[in-house]
Amino acid sequence: MKKIIISVIGIMILLVSGFLIWVGAIVDQNQLQPLLSKALGSKYRVEMRSANISLLNRAIYAGGITILSAPDDQPILETDTISLSGIGLGAIFGKNFSIDILQVNDFTLNWDYSLLQEDNDTSQSPSTQKLAIQAVDLKNGTVKIIKNRQESSRYNDVSLKAGFEYNFRNSAEDSSRQKSRIKVDTLGLLFSEDRYRLAVSGLNFRQEDGFVSLSSMKLKPVGGYDQFMATLEYATNMFDIEVDDLKASGIDSKAFSKDKQINADLIEFGSFNIHVAKNKQIPEDPNKEKPQLLHKSIQQLPYDIQLDSLTFKHTNIQYSEQDEDGARPGTISFMNSTIYINNVDSRSSSPSILRAATYLENHSQLNTELTFTLNDGPFHMTGTGDLKTFDLTQLNSIFTDLEGIEIKSGNLHELNFEFEMKDDTSSGKMYLIYENLTIKPVDKDEHEGSFMKSVRGFFVNDLALRSENMADRNDEVKTGEIKYERDPDDSFFKYLWQTLRSGIFDIALRV
Repeated sequence: MKKIIISVIGIMILLVSGFLIWVGAIVDQNQLQPLLSKALGSKYRVEMRSANISLLNRAIYAGGITILSAPDDQPILETDTISLSGIGLGAIFGKNFSIDILQVNDFTLNWDYSLLQEDNDTSQSPSTQKLAIQAVDLKNGTVKIIKNRQESSRYNDVSLKAGFEYNFRNSAEDSSRQKSRIKVDTLGLLFSEDRYRLAVSGLNFRQEDGFVSLSSMKLKPVGGYDQFMATLEYATNMFDIEVDDLKASGIDSKAFSKDKQINADLIEFGSFNIHVAKNKQIPEDPNKEKPQLLHKSIQQLPYDIQLDSLTFKHTNIQYSEQDEDGARPGTISFMNSTIYINNVDSRSSSPSILRAATYLENHSQLNTELTFTLNDGPFHMTGTGDLKTFDLTQLNSIFTDLEGIEIKSGNLHELNFEFEMKDDTSSGKMYLIYENLTIKPVDKDEHEGSFMKSVRGFFVNDLALRSENMADRNDEVKTGEIKYERDPDDSFFKYLWQTLRSGIFDIALRV
């Protein structure tokens, strides 16, 4: 989105040619239209319904502007009205442009990479070195992403209030001395066929030191869970995300634009909340590609990633899943979490390290440490974790609705695990001490039992399930073996869960 916004501003600057300041009194749309076409170059053409230039207010008002690619007349930008006021006198010299207010109403931007490639011929590049706009106000916009002359995605209801100070050309000086800055007061848009609304506020970027701050970001499913799932043809995860007080330092903007690399020293989330939900009643897409392991997904990103440190403070993570015959989704939560991730590097064979402290079901602290590779070599992950004194009935938030099982009682005294993943095979050990575990099969809709479910519960509790795993007279407890081979249809997180579950089942089940 940043690249799109900068491109819009780059097009707007062509409305502010220096000579318009001193010949404005005699210029109307009949003269302005060919002048703007000339300024854009032979690859583009401009159509304009009306124009008015006010020397007193140092302003330009234009209506019905359309910028098209030539010679095929593919529209790139269409607007109802554009106004620029408080144009700085530096525009006379054609080098530094400053504008107090830029307003664009009812616009459509067709972002076609084949039409908006950078021209390698710098002889026709505009001589502008710097653009400063104190206030940008974009209203009621539509941004279409075009690939192979077909619309591939769309952003509706785009609005933006921001300010820019942007250097279009690198000077002979070290790029680190440039002072390009972007300030976004608010940004809002709808996307994914209007299923999601994105709202951003308080975004600031300083190029000279690579610092980014963000007050708030919200990604919300429009209409909530029920409306989101009702619009799906095939199963897709729903995301509900809120971020507050994000700070990033050491952002290398040159590496991002030139080398397609995302480099940063530190990214810190002051508050991070995410809820992921899936409805298994919706069929899977038969043409959906097989899920991949974590490192393969990272390798498919359009940018290389090199982050020294990621920190998530005050983090809440929830996952919900609705079963094929379930009336509502079951939810598991990891609340009040603090997560540190170091050395997130998609090009290095050195592993990333994740350390997390979280409260399972907001009840007891679970500590985890993972090391994993992200480069294009074989996938390797090791993990350790521990949990103490947990009331197992807290897990009914997911088991009753998803599995049709109610945990009636159960006290976990200690859980420790260690595992290793090598590509699609995992192994390890599970240490689980618990007692007084009983379960009751229930209806997923009413959460009530029945005679047949009582019979089933008898066999499960008395024959299949170990009600305890406590130290015997020799002070020994049963150790569970972690052993799992990933199914090609398993996502990475399902693979991780199945790995840990194999050790739990090896202890808790008699068969």
